[in-house]
Amino acid sequence: MAIADTLASFPFIFPLALLGLLSIIPLIILYMLLPKPFKISMPSVMFLVRTEESREKIYSSITKLVKDPLFIIQLFVLIMLALAAAGPYILSYDTHSDESTVIIIDASGSMQTNGRFEDAKRDAVRHLGQVNTIILASSVPIMVAENVSAAEAESIIRNLTPKAVTADIGSAMATGANALSAKGGVMYVFSDFTSWDGISPMEAKNLLGSGLDINLMPYGTPTDNNLAIVNGYLEKSNGTYNYHFMVRNYANSPRTVTANVTTTAPNGTQMPFRPMTLVVPGNGAETFVLNNVQSGTTEIRMIVNDSLAEDNAAYISIPNSQAARALYISDPDVSGKLPSQIALELIPGLTLTSVVEVPEFISADYHFVVVNMGVHVLEAAETDALHAYVMNGGNVVFIAGEYLEAANQTVNLSRMLPARIDTTVEMLAGKQIYAIGGDLTSDLDLNDVYVKKYLNAEIRNATTTIYPVMTMEGVPIVAYGPYGNGTVFYFGLNDHAGDDAWNNFASFPEFPVFWIRIANYFTGIGDISEYNVRAGTIMALSENMEIITPEGRIITNRVLFDKAGIYTVGQKKIAVNMYNDKESNTLLQRQAGIESDGNGADGPQTLYEIKNNYFYIFAILAALLIFAELYLLRKRREI
Repeated sequence: MAIADTLASFPFIFPLALLGLLSIIPLIILYMLLPKPFKISMPSVMFLVRTEESREKIYSSITKLVKDPLFIIQLFVLIMLALAAAGPYILSYDTHSDESTVIIIDASGSMQTNGRFEDAKRDAVRHLGQVNTIILASSVPIMVAENVSAAEAESIIRNLTPKAVTADIGSAMATGANALSAKGGVMYVFSDFTSWDGISPMEAKNLLGSGLDINLMPYGTPTDNNLAIVNGYLEKSNGTYNYHFMVRNYANSPRTVTANVTTTAPNGTQMPFRPMTLVVPGNGAETFVLNNVQSGTTEIRMIVNDSLAEDNAAYISIPNSQAARALYISDPDVSGKLPSQIALELIPGLTLTSVVEVPEFISADYHFVVVNMGVHVLEAAETDALHAYVMNGGNVVFIAGEYLEAANQTVNLSRMLPARIDTTVEMLAGKQIYAIGGDLTSDLDLNDVYVKKYLNAEIRNATTTIYPVMTMEGVPIVAYGPYGNGTVFYFGLNDHAGDDAWNNFASFPEFPVFWIRIANYFTGIGDISEYNVRAGTIMALSENMEIITPEGRIITNRVLFDKAGIYTVGQKKIAVNMYNDKESNTLLQRQAGIESDGNGADGPQTLYEIKNNYFYIFAILAALLIFAELYLLRKRREI
């Protein structure tokens, strides 16, 4: 008991683990007994002399033992392991509010001006309580941590990074107030308060302040030292893309800067950069054009030293649309070409391969696959091949037919379809359909299209799937959305002709236009907007995927594009740009009334202990010693 009480007084979490140091004793005994006996012939008289000499060797062996490096290493391994298991720590003391504390840090683009974000992080650490919730005010509130200790909160805050968006500070404050609703507490909002989405911070404080101590902590002063790319768009002309971008100068004097243009081809090869000279008038803006932008990703970066770096670059993504290929799979019992097949064959730049059964393996070289099987039911092996193609980043269009009825669906076919399909419905009087939104159908005139036969379907997932065409009863006629690493498209307008035709859509001029848009959507031949988005855009995915962002790799099913740069989503390279004059305008003053509100006195302070654990240091030392032991044994050729 005396030993245990003595160990308990040491600064260890588990002091009794130090009893492991007793393992040193058997190690010493083992080394004392380690020398191997050997046979030797000698006279009996000499044996008595040798016996006396052996007693002297016992004492000398202790000296040799200490000099054996292997013994020293193993001795310290045991010591380090025992110390690591005991959990050594050092106590420190600090004062933090004993109230629950919410820290809100504005992560908008303007907070990068002259280090405002870093200043806010530094001061946020000084206002931590014993229990803390950390919220990042971005285009949507991001709760980074909830109810964590001061030590954890400090580590989290130091790793936060600003974004390229306008922050919804009011929503972040509402989220913080909800976290404090049970016990009350104090809230600190760190921001420059120059711009925001939603209600203003002062309005939010007045609405939420009842019973809560809300402190608005302002940062930064206006500066004119900023040059920013505030807008940009791509235009296609004669088969090539030209990029138009606007640069604004917030200073009174004109500026002339060089912009380096760097393009990375789809295969990863980086092309030599091209310099551009940009001349921007004082307190004004100028538009420039980069002609013949190549396939791949392109960065335009102004070489300038100003107050805000995030808006000094623009990013462009153009998919490789050369030699676009598509696979068309049709009913083997149908003679002649179907209208959708003919429409696709007439699209310039698209090579269409037509087959009458699903191949065992569908090459990833196909930009998309159209399945129009009519009454021919797909077998499990066929839907498995389509499923594998989509999971690897392919795109499939299913045209309505009896083969899609619920009774004919395999498991993988049911999983892929973006609408939940039941049976075929037939009527004597035609049913009208309506285009309710979406880029593919928004301006198509469908008023005279009547449907006599269709698949009774219902919405499967309104969050990730788009349903641009429906009947009056809400039956999806067109639906598409992400699946796996690709996209699945359901087209409910069967185009088989004859007396048994399901509808009259194929006879309208809108029909080939629609299929041109389908091809553009999947190949990038025409529509480029999905590859180039503004910061703050959100993309919903059908499942968790690994996304490569400008800040690293994440796994998510909902991508918030909040940093300027290139994102990799599946096989797509998506360019994200700040394009935000409100955030780039470093001349803006903060909201009136906040200056006097930013004193933010700390709440009641309590002295408390902080345990700083150091067990990992001894664990690392033990590991290094074990490697040294193995090296020594190998050198001695004992292993």
